[in-house]
Amino acid sequence: MLAVNNPSRRLVQGKAALSMGVAHALDRIKVDTDDNVHVKPKSLRKFGRNTSLSANVKQMVWLTGGIEVLPTANTIDTIVSDAAGDNQNVLIEGFTLSGGDLTFVSQTTTLNGTTNVSLGTPLARATRLVNTGATDFAGTVTVFVDGGSTHLTAIGDNNQSLKAATSISKSDYWIVTSVLFSVKRSGQAIVDFELEYAPVGGVFRTQATASVSSDLGTVTIHFDPPLIVPKNHDVRITAESSANSTQVDAIINGYLAAVQST
Repeated sequence: MLAVNNPSRRLVQGKAALSMGVAHALDRIKVDTDDNVHVKPKSLRKFGRNTSLSANVKQMVWLTGGIEVLPTANTIDTIVSDAAGDNQNVLIEGFTLSGGDLTFVSQTTTLNGTTNVSLGTPLARATRLVNTGATDFAGTVTVFVDGGSTHLTAIGDNNQSLKAATSISKSDYWIVTSVLFSVKRSGQAIVDFELEYAPVGGVFRTQATASVSSDLGTVTIHFDPPLIVPKNHDVRITAESSANSTQVDAIINGYLAAVQST
C-alpha cells in the first residue's frame, strides 16, 4: 500500500507504461503493414492557436483561421511580412509531394520586409515557421501560394507559426501519445474539438473528440494504446465553438518512428 501511494513509484510506473505503449505501437505497425520501424531520437509536438473562432463554424486550430485547403502540387512558394522592418532569417519546415509521397524539407530564407521572397524549394505542405534571427517579428509573417492561399502565419513576438496540424512523410509514422484541448477562460463558450487524419488526397477521419467549456479550461487525453498516424498522412485539430470570438489552443504530442531500409 505504501509503494502504491509513493509519488516516485507512480512516476516510474508511468514511464514504464509509456514505453510499453510505444513498443506495442511498433509491433502493431509491423503486423499491420509489414514495415520494420524504430523510434527516432526526436519527439514531435505540434502546438496551435486560433484567436477568434466564430460561433458554429468549424475551423482549424491555427493562427491563419478557417480550414486549410491542402495543395495537390508543390505550389507553396512565397514568404512575406506586413512590416517593412522585418528582415530576419526564417526556418521553414514542410513537405514536397511527388507521386502521392510526402518528403520532409527544411529550408531557411531571409525576409525582405513587405517584398515577397521566393522559397528555395516550393512545398505542398508547410508545417512550421520559426524566427531564427536576433529580433522579434514586428508584423505578421505568412507563407503562401503566390497569388493564392496562406498556409503558415506567425504574428509578432510569437516568433513562430502556431499550427496544430502537420504531415507525416513517406518514411515515417507518428505515434501520438496525448492531445491537449484548451479554451480561454474569458467569456462563456463550449468548444467541440476533433483530432483528424487523412491519407494524401483522401478525406479526414475523426480519431478523437472532446467538448471543453471555458469554465473547465483544459482537457488532456492520453492514448493507451497510442494512436498511430500512418505514413503519407495529414493530421489536424479542428474546433467549433458555441460563441463568437473564442480563443482556443491545442497540442499534439508523440514520437516519430522511421521505416528501416531493407
